[in-house]
Amino acid sequence: MLILSLLIILIIFIILKINVISNKYLKTFLKYVMYSLIIALVLEVSLFQYRHYESLFFKPSENVSYTFSDGIECLDGCTIKDPENAYIEITNLNKKVSNLYLDIASWDLLHFTIELKDEADALYYYVGEANYTNVINLSKYIRIHSSGQATSIKLNFNTTEKLTFNINKISINSKVPMNFNNYRFLLVSFFILFIFCINPKSILHDLKFNHSLTKYLIPVIMIIMALVFYKLTTYNLYVNSLTDMNLNQSQYKNLAEALASKSFALKLEVTPELKALKNPYDTYYRDSVLKAKDYHWDYAYYKGKYYSYFGVVPCLLIYLPYYAISGHHIANNIALSITCTLFALGVFYFLYQLIKKYFPKTSLIWYLILSIFTIFTSNTLLALGCANFYYIPIFMALAFSLLGLGFYLKATTYEEINIKYLFLGSTCMALIAGCRPQILVSLIFVPIILWDSVFKKRELFSLKTIKETVVTIAPYLIIASLLMFYNYKRFGNIFDFGAAYNLTTNDMTKRGFEFDRIFTGIYYYLLQPSYFTPVFPFLQAHHVATTYIGKTIYEAVYGGFFFTNLICLLSLFIFKFKKEINNKTLFYLSLSSLIGGFIIIIADTQMAGILPRYISDFALFFTIPTIIIILSLINKLDIRYVKLLLSFIVISLIFNALIYFQAEYLFYGNPYLLPKLTYLFSFWL
Repeated sequence: MLILSLLIILIIFIILKINVISNKYLKTFLKYVMYSLIIALVLEVSLFQYRHYESLFFKPSENVSYTFSDGIECLDGCTIKDPENAYIEITNLNKKVSNLYLDIASWDLLHFTIELKDEADALYYYVGEANYTNVINLSKYIRIHSSGQATSIKLNFNTTEKLTFNINKISINSKVPMNFNNYRFLLVSFFILFIFCINPKSILHDLKFNHSLTKYLIPVIMIIMALVFYKLTTYNLYVNSLTDMNLNQSQYKNLAEALASKSFALKLEVTPELKALKNPYDTYYRDSVLKAKDYHWDYAYYKGKYYSYFGVVPCLLIYLPYYAISGHHIANNIALSITCTLFALGVFYFLYQLIKKYFPKTSLIWYLILSIFTIFTSNTLLALGCANFYYIPIFMALAFSLLGLGFYLKATTYEEINIKYLFLGSTCMALIAGCRPQILVSLIFVPIILWDSVFKKRELFSLKTIKETVVTIAPYLIIASLLMFYNYKRFGNIFDFGAAYNLTTNDMTKRGFEFDRIFTGIYYYLLQPSYFTPVFPFLQAHHVATTYIGKTIYEAVYGGFFFTNLICLLSLFIFKFKKEINNKTLFYLSLSSLIGGFIIIIADTQMAGILPRYISDFALFFTIPTIIIILSLINKLDIRYVKLLLSFIVISLIFNALIYFQAEYLFYGNPYLLPKLTYLFSFWL
């Protein structure tokens, strides 16, 4: 990678010097690429190799004596017989210890707790922990800070298993080798390039959002995003391995099989033990009487049959066609990456139409920044890290919401309202109900967007515009009728999607509405500070603490939406920016979006509880008014304030990137992923 990087830098330099490229924007971009590679290269061979340069001044000691505790038996190799009494003791050191080098032959990832005796402590005292794996060479070098000269070191095996290993070598104060990390180099290069491009002083800001370059650039970005999204879903080995059709991760797979056989009820066996329960939704009683195999977790159970209470549209669009064509089931992570890509497309399309209609002077750079920002704030990376099917209906609903609003904006851009885009807009908005009903709140935007067409231009809902009116209303009526029929055939109620009948953590048929739940939901969903540490992955989960005495559901969260996206606090001050927005439609869009966000928070808190994935339900509704405010300000603000806005956006992007590493089960069953990432980001280890 070092040689390749130098070669690329040289080629770009020669191209720029001989003026092969005449386009000033492309030349500027190539300069930024070259500068980014150079800076990242310098950082990689200097700052990021800090431990190497530091170790050049250590006084090495190759010959050290060590012994094994009674819990370790060493014959041809060493085996841990008693995990509670398994340690290696390095003695007779009598020197300043700066690092410890271990060369251990083992297939396992080893965890050590380390204790020292030194000039300040005659008895062993705990100094820290370390992980060791042959997969990562740097893990063999453990930085230690003894108080004066150390006399001995104890390495306690932190394990409950009986492991086998061999000691090849142990030494003190060894020279740490250079470690050029290709992934870190590319990551830093990309980040620096991003900063160069968004710099308000860059001439790239002269490119307008609708430049001819856009029609080529966006497809390229979407292809890259699709590939990255798919790759990010592949690291969660645990969730990706859940292929048993009886597991809750197979809801859509079971539904596809049921629909293919012309049934709404799932083809899952209902055990006599479950049928015998008077109230199967009573979680604690059910679990005390039944075994896990006696019922299917998180499925809707109603009158002796299992159903999926998740929106049917993702199944109809992805799972069922794949199953019908191939006879096999599509993997959840692939379906999720497709859905998140569709959501990203919705973001780009909606913002393009919004900017085209109301902010035509916006630069291409700002269009791209705000699109990426919107994708990140919706917890897309957390969804990709979790790689489970729960996020699929949420992000498909968000995608249809944005595409629908984008089509409506497009329909009203012409001199006369466009029937084709009206139909597409209504179809997309109606499909939300078949994905995630909560996000139907986005329908609040529709009358605001169509207001002028209805009441000023009289292009809709008048005797002269029957065709346009029918095209607008028909998709809602048709899709709503089909969903009502689907609900009625399953639960005997056209408005019942079945969520209350799920066999999960509480009896949702008796959940009710409790006013006191609202405050806890608003605090944890919006306001809770994140908890940071200097240890990768830096961001740590907060367990929910509350004075609410009653039944609800809590999961550890990683910071409220406004804390991880501080710039979105602007949305709360929409009235302060009414003059800057200077457009009634945009102002009411922003205000209604803000109200919609709070409605969803209250609904989610009451119906389900506090779960990290539900942030994706409402995040968009606080991001949209923030974007409208930013677009209204950027051409009016002093460059210092523009830089401040950009700084807050970059901070939000970093926060949301870190949340990816908090994804449930991301490191479960993938033992080497965490240490690899730790050494990637923590160059000081």
